[in-house]
Formats: sequence, structure tokens, C-alpha cells
Amino acid sequence: MYQYNKGAKHEALAGALAEVLADAVTLSHIVQGFHWNVKGSDFSEYHAFFAGVYEDLEGSIDPTAENILKLGFDSPYLLEDFVGLTSIKMGRVASNDPQTMLLDLAKGLNQIIECNNRAFHVANDCDEQGIADFLAGRDGELKKHMWQVAASLGMSTRELKDALVAPVIAVDEFSA
Repeated sequence: MYQYNKGAKHEALAGALAEVLADAVTLSHIVQGFHWNVKGSDFSEYHAFFAGVYEDLEGSIDPTAENILKLGFDSPYLLEDFVGLTSIKMGRVASNDPQTMLLDLAKGLNQIIECNNRAFHVANDCDEQGIADFLAGRDGELKKHMWQVAASLGMSTRELKDALVAPVIAVDEFSA
């Protein structure tokens, strides 16, 4: 990354933000796929829900990249950059059933929340309060999505988090 009058702490923050960016790009694409491919009697409800989640994630992409640029570093933008930086495991969902998609979404949200929180702590350590505030706002939105997923599955967020064995998106063959 290009460094502009910033120290190692700011380079670490730019790196943490790049990981948040990669997770947002990756999860946004996965959730858009859920939006396109969900099936079942509650199609309309979940089609709209998944649209709201991926639109929120997409809305966070540009501000995240701009925060990297404000620190004086270049933002990643190639798909291969995002694949290398993301903590979200990519693969096709095991089923087009909304419940399966919701569980996979919860795993992805759990990952991005953890990544976002790591970046928040680095931002505070760098005394970058504007970036920390942005990340705190994202934390609230991501946890709102997690709550909505949990409620749709008939669980509390605590129960859902406990049920998440491995915070990765399931990798299975696509069911046509």
C-alpha cells in the first residue's frame, strides 16, 4: 500500500479497513445471490429482506474505501484483492431454501462483525475518531441484520451466535 505521512499504526488501520472492505464486497455479492435465488412460499419476504441487506453492504463499500484513502493509502479494488483479503468463505449455498440462506448469512455477518470490530479498535488506537465512528455505525447496522436473521429463525441473537459452529459460508454444489 502507498504510505503518505503516516506511521505503522495507520498502515495497520488501512490494512484492517481493506479487510472490512473485502468482507463487505464479498458478503454483498453472496447475499445478492441469495436475493436472486431464494425459493419457497415466503419468496417475496426473503427476496426483499436479502435486497435490503446487500444494499446496506453495498452502501458501506465506498465510504470504507474513502477512509483508506483519507489515511493516505490506496484502496484495493480488484476482485483478486478482495478474494485474498476477505475472511468470508465463498461457495454456493447448500439449498435455495430461505432458512439455509439465513444460516449462511448469519455466518457471514458474524465474520464481518468480528472484522469490523478489529478495525474499530485499531482506529481508536490511532486516534482516528471519525473512522472509529464510521465503524461503530457499521457495527450497529450489521448487528441489526444479525438480529433480523435470528428473529426469522426463531432465535435470539445470543442463541444464533452460539449455534454458529464455524463462521464461514457453506460450500456445496448449487441446487438448480
